[in-house]
Amino acid sequence: MSRADTLVKIKEAESKARETIAAAEEKQKAISAGARREAIRIMQEAEDKMKADHEAAMAKEKQAMSEKKQQLLKKGSDEADKLMSKAAANVPKAKARVKEVFERTIDASA
Repeated sequence: MSRADTLVKIKEAESKARETIAAAEEKQKAISAGARREAIRIMQEAEDKMKADHEAAMAKEKQAMSEKKQQLLKKGSDEADKLMSKAAANVPKAKARVKEVFERTIDASA
């Protein structure tokens, strides 16, 4: 084999090596891009799940707070009703007491 043939074969081998390297780099870029897309998709799914979980927890807490509010309002209403009935029961006594004090004042001044 002549020196010229050897150089041609070396150049062909170098050319094939460059092509192989270029193909490998393209494949690496494609794999990296695919991995980035997959990572973004996974992160988006995780964020969506986190938001959904957060919204569900907030809705549950709002419901619990609403129920607690209704219980407190009912308890307050019941206590107000009791006080009103107690006050209504005391009205005749209060009228009698006011009348008694008024009569005593009139009797004392006469």
